[in-house]
Amino acid sequence: MENLKTGQFFGTTNETIHQSGITLTDTEYTHEKVDWHFHENAYFTFILAGRLLEGNKKDLYTCDSGGLIFHNWQEPHYNIKPKGQARGFHIELEPNWFGSYELNTGLIEGSQKLTNPRMKILMYNIFKETKQSYLPAQSAIDSLLIE
Repeated sequence: MENLKTGQFFGTTNETIHQSGITLTDTEYTHEKVDWHFHENAYFTFILAGRLLEGNKKDLYTCDSGGLIFHNWQEPHYNIKPKGQARGFHIELEPNWFGSYELNTGLIEGSQKLTNPRMKILMYNIFKETKQSYLPAQSAIDSLLIE
């Protein structure tokens, strides 16, 4: 099973931004199927366009545009991309980021599809922050993530 390192996703990377303890990646998905793999960091996947199916040991999630999934680190999963374009925005959180805000990582388990509209708005705002003409503000992104 492949272990993907920070900033590594299957597809074409449009942009990667590294900040203290956070990596933000904008990816066009190009593979029809990606076999079982895991990532070294906990992360959010926010579907910007198209559709992606994501399976783990317990569930198969269908994520359309605006869909949001949280993955714990080391959580095995696979992906299926139906025909057409699909694009995702990933926010990876390194263990030291959680520690710097005294967030208890022991409460985070597995993968979850998140459906709360407020959380999706926060993801849109983080994405928007990365597309400003200036370097995205670490404090603004951290504040949105903590919220």
